[in-house]
Amino acid sequence: MKIRTVKKEEYRFIEDFVYEIFRNTSYTDGVLEKALVREIREKHYYIPQLDLVVEEEGRIIGHCILSKLPISHKHEHEILMLSPVSVAMNKQRQGVGMFMLQEGIKLAAEMGFKGIIVEGDPRYYQRFGFRTSTVFGIYASEKNLPPSVENLMAMELCQNGLGNISGEVDYSIYHSLRH
Repeated sequence: MKIRTVKKEEYRFIEDFVYEIFRNTSYTDGVLEKALVREIREKHYYIPQLDLVVEEEGRIIGHCILSKLPISHKHEHEILMLSPVSVAMNKQRQGVGMFMLQEGIKLAAEMGFKGIIVEGDPRYYQRFGFRTSTVFGIYASEKNLPPSVENLMAMELCQNGLGNISGEVDYSIYHSLRH
């Protein structure tokens, strides 16, 4: 397995890849996640170096994207959103996601970002060092509440990285995430 950045000519393929993976889940049809990838790439929050794929034998088997995320309309150059995270159906539970996220987290830290926000399954993301975001004083906006408080998580990328950062996570900066 190797990790690399997405090439511009792969954008449509990646959107379809994300759609196919998410449409096979019980909680979404994949349309939102596909739209989110496209929307992130169109906004100033996009960081091409953190739009990542995992390849095996020349085939893309995983994708994740880390993009800038303002907290209470501040800190957008310090905090990242991790979403969406996709692993090919036939490659899930084989370490692809673990490899991809460890590499993405390491790259984000090397680039000087202070923290990452993710909404997802705490049992999965805690193994990377994510903790419930409220521990850091970071809360979900009333506009887009997660299924439970534990689903919104944060991780520091450096010592005390989130020490001076608190506030509200409001995904309505993305049309595709407005409820």
